[in-house]
Amino acid sequence: MRIRSQIVFSMIGAAVLIGFVGSVAIFAQTVATRSLGLIEAGNVARGLANTLTFTASDGSPSLLDRPEALREFLQMQHDRSLRDFVIVDPNKIVIANASDDAHRIGSHFDHDTGNEVGQTLADGVPRQFVDPHEGVSVLTVPIERSEGKIVGAVLLEYDPLLRAAEQRTSDLLWLVGLAVAVAMLVAAGFAWVLLRRFGAGMSHMMKGMEALAKGDATARVSHVAKDEFGTLADGFNAMADQLASARAHIEDIVETVAEGIVVLESDGRIASVNPSAAMMIGRRADKIVGQPWDSVLKMHDHRGGAFASGASPVDMALSTGRRHQGEVRLIRSDGSQLPAIASCSPLSRLDGGLVLSLNDISELRHAEGVVNERADQLAALNSELHERSETTARLVKLGELLQACVTFPEAFSVVGAAMTEFLGGLSGTVHLTSASRNLVEEVVHWGGIKSSINQFAPEDCWALRRGQEHVAGPGMLTPRCAHITENGNKGYVCMPLAAQGETLGILHLCEPNAAERPQWLAERRQILRGVVDTLALALANLRLRETLRQQSIRDPNTGLFNRRYLEETSSRELRRVERSGQPLTMIMLDVDHFKQFNDTFGHEAGDLVLKQVAATLIEHARDSDIVSRYGGEEFALVMPGCSIDEGAERAETLRLAIRQLHLAHRGRTLGTVTASFGVAAYPEQAAGWAELANAADHALYNAKGEGRDRVVVARAGQPGERPAIQLVSTARTSADGQG
Repeated sequence: MRIRSQIVFSMIGAAVLIGFVGSVAIFAQTVATRSLGLIEAGNVARGLANTLTFTASDGSPSLLDRPEALREFLQMQHDRSLRDFVIVDPNKIVIANASDDAHRIGSHFDHDTGNEVGQTLADGVPRQFVDPHEGVSVLTVPIERSEGKIVGAVLLEYDPLLRAAEQRTSDLLWLVGLAVAVAMLVAAGFAWVLLRRFGAGMSHMMKGMEALAKGDATARVSHVAKDEFGTLADGFNAMADQLASARAHIEDIVETVAEGIVVLESDGRIASVNPSAAMMIGRRADKIVGQPWDSVLKMHDHRGGAFASGASPVDMALSTGRRHQGEVRLIRSDGSQLPAIASCSPLSRLDGGLVLSLNDISELRHAEGVVNERADQLAALNSELHERSETTARLVKLGELLQACVTFPEAFSVVGAAMTEFLGGLSGTVHLTSASRNLVEEVVHWGGIKSSINQFAPEDCWALRRGQEHVAGPGMLTPRCAHITENGNKGYVCMPLAAQGETLGILHLCEPNAAERPQWLAERRQILRGVVDTLALALANLRLRETLRQQSIRDPNTGLFNRRYLEETSSRELRRVERSGQPLTMIMLDVDHFKQFNDTFGHEAGDLVLKQVAATLIEHARDSDIVSRYGGEEFALVMPGCSIDEGAERAETLRLAIRQLHLAHRGRTLGTVTASFGVAAYPEQAAGWAELANAADHALYNAKGEGRDRVVVARAGQPGERPAIQLVSTARTSADGQG
């Protein structure tokens, strides 16, 4: 049934209901007249009883305590209302009346054949009875003091009230009948006006909504009347403006992002593409939209071979409705192949569809190709050396072992074991240059002679100064390096470990019988050169891999782990402590007023603050703790095996340690550095990593809201509720007056 018809039937029903209600009201009024008369009489009697016991604030006695004033008051009430009143005490003795000669003052009231007055005096419940001597209806109401004590009763003749109520009822019946007729006419008129206004407003609303549903972002409702439809129109227009703004914002992001984005309908047709995706595919966007995806978006597997039927990430996502991701090669319109990561995520809308994101990894594959090319070159060189001699074969084995190493300590253990075999009779060491390039440190030693100190400056070694090997020994005029520990007849050589344009350190060898074996170096130079090149390249690759790994998991400014590493590692830690039944506590902290440091002292000073806070966190962290820069001036500390109370104590210790930092930048004191802390623990506040991070973040937010420089601990709440908080510490005033 249409809404217009519903309104018509509703108005007709309203008119009928008005008539019915009017009839019922007339009948009910007639029936209730006597009850209303009794109620009115009761109200009058109660009001009189309250007046008799009223005591003024100045302490003057009530009317009940002043007999003469009481009689005058009752006489006045009788003259005004033409009703008879009788006042009795708790023994039913008449103490006052008004124009009632049948009940004299001082006489016992005995016209209640059922002792209704006595019962009311006993239990305080009003009662009515008929006076058998006068044939009138009487109502008795108790008189109570403020403390609840019954000190008498008021007897009221209520027949006059009943007759007055009946007269009012008769007058009211005429008014109700007339009002019902007028209400029915008004309802009909309002129905006609309402239908016209409703029809006009609904027409405008329907047109606007239909246009918006068809995709017209400029659709607006033009209804301008100042009524509910006008309010709905304003709300609809405001919503349309917000939708248009949000859509424009999202479109800007999609249009400018470097990642290729393709939206597919549930039938596999392409709904939209962004410029990056069109560039990757190699076609214009208007030639792509509306086409089946497999007709314009051709992809092979990561090896370049064609996918089996239904095996591509897009096919699998469309058929299963689940997310699929994999490396593919896009076959562009010019026949070239573009390596990319294809990620297909189904949409949650009712009509289905999915979003395909394409990440160009051609540069990564090119870099891998370069690395593989270098590895191939090294393998070819090792193969050539293997063909020349058995020594070269061992060198190839060494190169293979070093290439298989994934850490520096592992590589150094291989070098230490292999050097004794390669260079039998010679002692030696490998020294690497530190990251700061101001120190050269020993990393591995072999043989029985220790001819070099463990650490020295780069300028202490002639090989590092000159960038080439340096040999010294008996009968040679070359100077000895400053890092050599003896000046006897022993000979030594320092060879720079250089690869990929960078000097990584030196290989140092010592010959104890150099005076007797002047050719000790020449007979080993070929293999030594191969060892140096192999070792240098392996160390360079390890350093490159370690650098890439550190860049991917560490913040470059503070050296702490970044948020991605924190989330990956903490999720594993959470599963580990769940299996072991141990707790896990997370502390999130934020440097207070960090923007003020940047604005006042500059970004270099802000970076100094972040580095010092990071150093403080590392100084107070255990080996098992995970310290990370969560983002901006916010840090996170995950402590496996730590309870919520221990975490709160650790947070308070960190807060005090940070507060005690005294920093200066370019001769200017930066002032006191403070931080706010939020603490949450598994499993008290969360069942998973996301809930744990959210609980700690809420606690940090509350610490900020409570005034900063404090520790707030999240407390567990009901499911779906925001975690409660407990304030652990606040900023305290120190001896120098700082708060």
